Amino acid sequence: ERVLVEVVEDHKRWARARVVTVMDASADRVAPPCPVYKDCGGCDLQHIAPTAQRRLKTRVVVEQLERLGGIVGPAVAECRAVGPDVRYRTNVQFHSDERGRLGFYRRGSHDVVPVADCLVATEAVGRIRHQLTDAGGADRVAVRAHDATATSAVIITPGPGGLTLPDGNFDVVLEQPDGSAAPIRGTGVLAETVGPHRFEFDATAFFQVSPAAATALTDAVMSAVGDVSGALVWDLYAGVGLFSLPLAAAGAEVVAVESHRQAAAAAQHNADANQLAVSVHPGDVSSFISATISGIDAPDVVVLDPPRSGAGSAVIKQLAKLRPAAIVYVACDVAALARDARTLTSHNYRLSAAQPLDLFPMTHHIEVVATFVPSL
Repeated sequence: ERVLVEVVEDHKRWARARVVTVMDASADRVAPPCPVYKDCGGCDLQHIAPTAQRRLKTRVVVEQLERLGGIVGPAVAECRAVGPDVRYRTNVQFHSDERGRLGFYRRGSHDVVPVADCLVATEAVGRIRHQLTDAGGADRVAVRAHDATATSAVIITPGPGGLTLPDGNFDVVLEQPDGSAAPIRGTGVLAETVGPHRFEFDATAFFQVSPAAATALTDAVMSAVGDVSGALVWDLYAGVGLFSLPLAAAGAEVVAVESHRQAAAAAQHNADANQLAVSVHPGDVSSFISATISGIDAPDVVVLDPPRSGAGSAVIKQLAKLRPAAIVYVACDVAALARDARTLTSHNYRLSAAQPLDLFPMTHHIEVVATFVPSL
């Protein structure tokens, strides 16, 4: 496109600008389908056709691996569409404005844009949103609805005043600003089915944004690890066991490591409930690897799904020292993946494949399943 922009930040190696006028529009520019898109900070790519969004995301992955990762000609597949482009999110968090109205932060600020219906939320989430009272006294309200198992919950963080609890056929969990939470209606336990496996987890625990996303990630990881029958596989940052269970079902000896104790307990429960042998270690990943270097059996394959900040150089160096035959890295931040990739390649690993997945259509977020193997 040819655009007129105003530079708002000017740094030595990069600048940031805002678009003033689109002078020559791309054929891929479309009318945003959401009426509050201009103000809401939740989505940022609705003005681009979905197929073009995925082309751009592929380019971002390539550029980041080249520029930050130092990898020449990285083996990056085309970004793959996953599920619908709208109505896919099973988990949506609303904020409250000064009048108690629920919505999302305005782009670039903490001002709340009131939103009655979110285009990327599932219809089940939308139905619960319509049951909520805008002036309920909450600071934040998270809505989770898992259609496949008909479990749903509203997680409320109270504001400074009184709180009105919503009516409805969903669990209600009260979350305090310090992060502690407790169900005040129902059990606060949700469930989702991915492939043949059923997962149960606390309403405040992380799970993928949609069943399609969870299935696509699991399929990509299982394709990347290949035949793991009889292999010792570590599932690091294992969460509630999304990858641990299919790895165990494929015949691997699975050791899962998760620092969030409630998630680790859920992972063990899910493995036991699905009659799969998984050894879950609640604790820090780096500490677990240090103990391994001191004498525990080294893994044949490592699967890791670190937080947005990435695994970090210390963990990556520890893993490289153990020399697994494959490291399958599930990344929710491409820049973090690229930084960790630079560390891996400097320790005699190479990127053999990277599969971007469009788990978050209409936004710039990209998930990548990247496979690294020894280069020597």
